[in-house]
Amino acid sequence: MYGLASPNVLIVSDRQKGLVDAIAEELPTNEHIYCAHHLQMNIRRHFGAQVSKFFQRLVYATSQARYEEALGILEKDYPNGKEAVAYIKAIDPRKFSRYALVLPRYGRVTSNAVECMNAAFLKLREYAARSLLFEVWIYVMRSFYERRTTAEGSIDLLTEYAKGRLSEFKHEYRRYVTYNADDDNALVQINGGVDQWIVRRHPRLSCSCYEPQEMQWPCIHVMSWCKGKGEDYLPYVDKIYFQKSLLACYNQAIPPVTEQDLVIHITCRAPEAAVRRGRARAVRIPNGGGSSRRHREYMYPVQDEACLINSQGPLTAISDQAVGSLDTRW
Repeated sequence: MYGLASPNVLIVSDRQKGLVDAIAEELPTNEHIYCAHHLQMNIRRHFGAQVSKFFQRLVYATSQARYEEALGILEKDYPNGKEAVAYIKAIDPRKFSRYALVLPRYGRVTSNAVECMNAAFLKLREYAARSLLFEVWIYVMRSFYERRTTAEGSIDLLTEYAKGRLSEFKHEYRRYVTYNADDDNALVQINGGVDQWIVRRHPRLSCSCYEPQEMQWPCIHVMSWCKGKGEDYLPYVDKIYFQKSLLACYNQAIPPVTEQDLVIHITCRAPEAAVRRGRARAVRIPNGGGSSRRHREYMYPVQDEACLINSQGPLTAISDQAVGSLDTRW
């Protein structure tokens, strides 16, 4: 992938041993962190649900003091606390805890963003190999095409996600009061409240709520600070949230797709019978009213690939040129 080998790219994995070794060997300059959900499930398996739930406090700790405080509470107040603390201490906090991360992770604490692709391709797993690869190619190309054209046609400066979140902040920051210590430091608190946050501009924009460091955009407290100083908050929004960056991402990751590439003119979906040969499968069929009946059906694999390509089924989009290149490779 273009630009992946970079010290500015943060990689999230499930800590599978093969991935840990491969990333260290192939991408030695990259920062590598672990999926908090997989760590939490390991803790749940070893030490129970209560300890597993408490682990979230360590993941989202905004300072080392709060991290150490949470470890103390875990060791003192929870069953198997000492063993759990020893287990957690063996994992470098730079691999999962918010306060210790070297690079921003933009709110990603798990690897689910990638693993959700398994669900997208779930129905394709029963297809014959050629049909499966066609469908995966089509799914990815169509998604990139649609997102790129959306970015090209947008008149907004920011992406929809960033624009929506920052608009929410703009409606709320009026409730906050800012007390400037100097040009680069300020104390922000809710009007009439006791909660306080510290905003700093140098060496880089930060807030004690840690959202600017995590998400690389101004939090609600920074917006209040900008309003008090009469400054625009937009310069503090990371370039990754701009439509221009989104468009550059989709242009570089996969070559542009033209309208002709999406012309629907070839059938490559496998028929229902293209599944593994085996025993009869019992299928529960709803009758309505909460009742159901059981039906036994037999599935057989497709023997002839020509039968697969000419089979009946929904048409999918793929170009003649793409088919030729795929035939050559396979």
